[in-house]
Amino acid sequence: MGMIVVMKRLMEFFLPQRHRGAEKYLRLFSHSISLSVLLFKFLFIDKTLRLCASAVIISLAVQAQTVEVTKSTRIEKIEGKEYYIHKIVKGQTLYSVSKAYNVLISEIVFENPAAIDGIKPDMELRIPVASATTVETTKEKPVNINGKYRVHTVEKGETLYAISKLYNTTVEAIKQANPDMPEALSLGLHLNIPVEQLLKPETVVYTQAIEQNLKDTAPHIDGSKINMVLLLPLYLAENDNSYRDTISGNQSRNIYAKSLNGLEFYEGALLAADSLSKKGVKAVIHTYDIPDSTALVKALRNPVLKSADVIIGPFHGKRFEAVADFAKDNNIVCVSPVLKKSEIADDNLYVNKVLPSDDVQIQQMGDYIGRWNCKKNIVVMHSGNNDSLQIQRLINGIIGRCDSVKLHVINTKGRGVKLVDSLIQPGVENIVVAFSREESYVSRLVLHLEKKNNKQRVVTLFGLNEWQDFENIEVEYFQNLNLHLPAELFVDFSRPEVKSFLLKFREKYLAEPGKYSYLGYDVTMYYLQMLSKFGKTFYQRPETIHATGLQSNFDFKKTGASGGLENQHTFILNYNDYRLVKVN
Repeated sequence: MGMIVVMKRLMEFFLPQRHRGAEKYLRLFSHSISLSVLLFKFLFIDKTLRLCASAVIISLAVQAQTVEVTKSTRIEKIEGKEYYIHKIVKGQTLYSVSKAYNVLISEIVFENPAAIDGIKPDMELRIPVASATTVETTKEKPVNINGKYRVHTVEKGETLYAISKLYNTTVEAIKQANPDMPEALSLGLHLNIPVEQLLKPETVVYTQAIEQNLKDTAPHIDGSKINMVLLLPLYLAENDNSYRDTISGNQSRNIYAKSLNGLEFYEGALLAADSLSKKGVKAVIHTYDIPDSTALVKALRNPVLKSADVIIGPFHGKRFEAVADFAKDNNIVCVSPVLKKSEIADDNLYVNKVLPSDDVQIQQMGDYIGRWNCKKNIVVMHSGNNDSLQIQRLINGIIGRCDSVKLHVINTKGRGVKLVDSLIQPGVENIVVAFSREESYVSRLVLHLEKKNNKQRVVTLFGLNEWQDFENIEVEYFQNLNLHLPAELFVDFSRPEVKSFLLKFREKYLAEPGKYSYLGYDVTMYYLQMLSKFGKTFYQRPETIHATGLQSNFDFKKTGASGGLENQHTFILNYNDYRLVKVN
């Protein structure tokens, strides 16, 4: 319960506005925090999977002269877990205690909620005996002042020298960043701490180790850890700026909007890794912030990437192409979780594309129509040559299942929706497939066809994925026309697995998961399991790796003899009882 209490107190301050007001969070802390809003949120999220930051330091209470900490010999078992019971002596700080026990301050705060308001003499702290968290630290170069800072709140007894060592900077750099600083530091004084910049925001690397290995579900590959790399658009520097504005009392900003997709993906990935750690799958996950190409170039120079078993991301097309080339040169599977174009998997055996392209979705819809509507009259409507390739894929899908189909293809460009009337046969059910992404045209077509269905259903309508986003067409019309749509992603909230995920997500993040939360969970779960079961060559056996996720199903096929894998699974959705349900 202690962890949950602390988490709730923290998260109400660190969540973006989609959940809570982020501007309040600094009122909780009178301590020094050298971390962006986004990063701090990460560090306090999970008890089993602690996020370890390289080039990021947290200090909740650091004093220049502290009393030496001796590890306690008193160990107690509480709720099945062993803890050192450490009694605070006057002059000790959370920082000095964390160093003595070689644990993160965040772990101490999780286990001891009262410590968030400071520690006092004779206070007893529970310190975990065994920790799964490892911290990787790197020394930063002397900083260059360029206008961006972290903010430090001076603690009792701190000196400029101690603060400079805490942030791996120099006393002179701090003085230059604070021209109006008094000669004597006072308790509670805010100091700007300059942050080094290399052309673009510094890439920050996180590492977390999943060490738990249950005996009854040991992994299949030599007991070794899986090395997974996530390249995500977190935009940490932009959130550092929001943090500084809040500290200084200026009007605060929400967490940077472009961070949300990467943040949600990361949250889902953590939950997946947590679930698998309890089944004995051991992994090390390195996460890099990739806000731009400069950050990517720097990340690709890191030797960690060459030892990866799988690289997931980035989200941006050109950046993913660079990673795909890197992965090919180093024989590493690289995963595109969000890009849809099939071309990214051409001529690269190591590329896995999670989302099926629009072409694949259309062909899968044709397969569905041919399988279940073979003997019906089928009318395909389009408005020009731009859709010619997709129309051919649709036809291929239909005739692949039914070579005796009654199929009519008509070009409606410049002509009214009534053109379909001459091809609809009375007394039987007709399948009408409309290739249009214009809401105004679809609206007219739906109103026209819906009138024909007033007395008896004579039309079942098939549309495109984009129709889900139309706002000015009544769902009742879609319902009456038995509308079917293809989709690459779909969440069935009635599934027990989804309900369980929702409960876990809400408990950890005090928020509702978004599309990228489910995607991060499914992708991480899938690839950690595949690597655990089949090793690094799993991608050579696409026929063996079908899987069902919460929002994504996986059915990979090769794009060609020398190409990678593309997910073929397409959900066919149908409006039933005024909501979309999966029918395939």
